Amino acid sequence: MASKRITIQDLADSLGLSKFSVSRALSGKPGVGEATRSRVIRAAHAMGYRLGQEIAPPAGNILFMRQEIDPVSSELWLNIMHGAEQEGERLGLFILPRQARHLNDTTQLDPSVVGIILAVPRPSEWSALASKTGLPVVCASYAAPMEHIDQVVGADWESGFGVAQMLLKLGHRRMAFVHGSATPMGRVERFRGFRDGAATIPDSVVDDIVFEENEGFRSAFLDYIGKDHEPTALFCAHDGIAIAVVSELLRLGIRIPEDISVVGFNDFASAMHVAPRLTTVRTPQVEMGAAMVRCIYDRAVSVEARGRPPVRLALVSEIIERESTGPCSASSWLSRVRPPAK
Repeated sequence: MASKRITIQDLADSLGLSKFSVSRALSGKPGVGEATRSRVIRAAHAMGYRLGQEIAPPAGNILFMRQEIDPVSSELWLNIMHGAEQEGERLGLFILPRQARHLNDTTQLDPSVVGIILAVPRPSEWSALASKTGLPVVCASYAAPMEHIDQVVGADWESGFGVAQMLLKLGHRRMAFVHGSATPMGRVERFRGFRDGAATIPDSVVDDIVFEENEGFRSAFLDYIGKDHEPTALFCAHDGIAIAVVSELLRLGIRIPEDISVVGFNDFASAMHVAPRLTTVRTPQVEMGAAMVRCIYDRAVSVEARGRPPVRLALVSEIIERESTGPCSASSWLSRVRPPAK
């Protein structure tokens, strides 16, 4: 037997509202408060109410959930939030920054909230709590495999591949990926793309230099070159690491880019404030924030979109070439830096 079609009266009865109020809320007409309008729209989604046209766009709030973040990544999250605010203003939605810990109690969630952005490094720590709200959820980093929330990230694998191809064209064959001991999925994907890109030339080599970011790069690098490794190019997991690498290489008497080319990731403002200026990957941070708002908006206004499988959206970055990269040198620098054997 076909299921009963949900009517405006059914919605009104379930919400304890008049049919008139529900009708005006769904059509976007004045006469009802925004909290009531959001409540009606959420109930319509939940009950499967359908119109000949889509439900009127919501005028509500999106929670931008964040955590305490380190100074290096603060620019990333601020740029993403800026993009979300711009797109939210265009669509009639307000972006409300909140600490992620508030997801521990969603019983008092304001009915004007129409979606949640997880702007946190490890969204799997919070996604289950966010999903319990029944609202559209989208994260600005990698969701857990098969997890039923939307995801918007930069195209990390492609970025790593592109950096390798750029360095190969400059003649580099001995390269290394430099990162801290923590390996978020984005960095893993960059490293994988970097190795895949380098593998297109048979004689190229990509090493892995890992160090504790709070202890510095110098000792890890000296240990690495002490094993007769002599890279001519370093790809760093983010610009903060790249700037530390540039500083330590120069202190060791290694010239950039004459001896070693250095590439960063994200194109933070600091990339222009170091000498030599940093070649880096410019990630579409503002556009990521806007895309996340559109994901929430689409699911909020369309019953059909609400039922679609979660999306994994990756926005393509671009390489910004500056003075920290150059052609591979034929001369060796290792003997100038490595301590003599005892």
